Amino acid sequence: MARKFESVKDISDAKDLWKISVKVKEKWTNVKDGKESTELLVVDEKGDDISVFIPNELHQKFEKDIPISVNNTYTMQNFQVTKNDDQFKTSSHDYKLRFNGGTLVKDVNVHQIPDAVTKLKPFSEIVNQNFREDLLYDIVGLVDQIGYSQSMSGTRKVQVNLTLRDLSNIPIACTLWENYAAKFFNVQNQAKGDPIIVLMKYAKIRKEGKWPLTISNTWSTTKLFINEEVPEIVEFKKSLIAGIESGTVDRFAETPSQMMSQSYGSSQYTPQQIFMHNSEIMPLRKIVQLPQETKCVTIVNTIKVKPTKYGWYYLTCFKCPKQCFGEAPPYKCGDQHETQTEILRYKLDVEVGDGQAKATFVFWDRECEHLIGKSALVLRSEMLADGIHDPLDYPEDIDLIAGKTLAVKVKWQPKWKTGSVIQINQADDFINEITSQFPPTDVPQGLVKAVAKKLAIEDISTAESVPPNIFEVEAEVEISLSASDEIDPLIFEMKTPSKRSSNDLTSTSQDAEVEDLIGEKASSTKLLKVGGKAAGKKGLKIPKKEK
Repeated sequence: MARKFESVKDISDAKDLWKISVKVKEKWTNVKDGKESTELLVVDEKGDDISVFIPNELHQKFEKDIPISVNNTYTMQNFQVTKNDDQFKTSSHDYKLRFNGGTLVKDVNVHQIPDAVTKLKPFSEIVNQNFREDLLYDIVGLVDQIGYSQSMSGTRKVQVNLTLRDLSNIPIACTLWENYAAKFFNVQNQAKGDPIIVLMKYAKIRKEGKWPLTISNTWSTTKLFINEEVPEIVEFKKSLIAGIESGTVDRFAETPSQMMSQSYGSSQYTPQQIFMHNSEIMPLRKIVQLPQETKCVTIVNTIKVKPTKYGWYYLTCFKCPKQCFGEAPPYKCGDQHETQTEILRYKLDVEVGDGQAKATFVFWDRECEHLIGKSALVLRSEMLADGIHDPLDYPEDIDLIAGKTLAVKVKWQPKWKTGSVIQINQADDFINEITSQFPPTDVPQGLVKAVAKKLAIEDISTAESVPPNIFEVEAEVEISLSASDEIDPLIFEMKTPSKRSSNDLTSTSQDAEVEDLIGEKASSTKLLKVGGKAAGKKGLKIPKKEK
């Protein structure tokens, strides 16, 4: 009777006469002492993989006589089965296969085996020490900072030290060495303002000790992709843009020089410029009367946190900014992405006020963590330690949000009569500056001269696209007012339409369904570029856009 096919996961050293149908997922050629050998990673139809070693004496046979290629399928049988004791393992299988003289390889592309799915390692699992130092992982992240670099070989190896950030805003140190670093320098020089996204397949992770927790490449096994049109990077970039617009992902530095400046404390844009970008300055009493969705900058006092039926946190997907659901892993978002670990985010409805005006603003993870002083994950861990599992049981720490005076950038959503908070600032000088630009409550009858200061917003895909000479102008406009008229607030206008993603999770009123909510933060690819003199007490001096 012919031998039946068996599953890769069942392979052990109990026998050598295994017969498997597999697809070649990866292939490496190694040279040692002038002799070539081959390593394969093969996967079966169930998605289970195992490492395969072809020694030098069989290298010629399986390179020319019976060539083995990536993405082809084969029948393979008869091996020497040994323990998987490699220093850095491409497969978590306990065993590996070694070809010998009796190994049979046939049936090229006869079997229907789907492409293996890349299993990206969430940064949340890495920072929680949920990894093995002897196992290699696939990771993808945005280059958030560039630290020490050595681009030329000499007394030190060629290297670049990065901080990568995933879609959960979790930063992790990463070091690229030798050829991998050289590839990064080449891409960095051509980035021209685009985000730099790094995909590392078969990367090693080193636990914190003498050095910080770090991701790095192996000598030759790691495969590095930077800003390339591979599915993992394409998907990450789409989710990154959606996450920035919805506010679940922090904006990225727009040029390599800005990434460097983040590491060393300087920036070509002030926090105030970024804060005011694409927004109207007006008091809360005006905001609550707006009939359409509008981004505004205002000053409010936080009064109290309002309980909702969703509780004080939610689960989010590690592949996209959407909310995840489920009682146990894998948790699934609306796009059916599976998340194996809990990624927690704050979402709090907060009653805010200014004088007699009151409204509900939804505060998201970044702002809540800033005001509370600890992450949602840490706070929930403390609650679990106290035996509390229900998200409707709000921790006392949440009360720290009340009683604050804040400058707030918010997207007002009249459909829900709520505002989705985009950014906050607690600096007294900045709060006073915003307040000074509010329109007066009482306007005398007659002719009023108002100075309209408009911002020229440049779509700066690169820093070099902004003209070096930007001049400050003031346009005097005569406005006739009756005794009952009020001056409209000064509007910071944007010259290009803002982006939005209708599928992103955002703020709601208590009775609205989460899935229907739309929240948005400013696109990181549009920033204020303001020149001329420093702003006076009346606000930023506004450059005129050249025609």
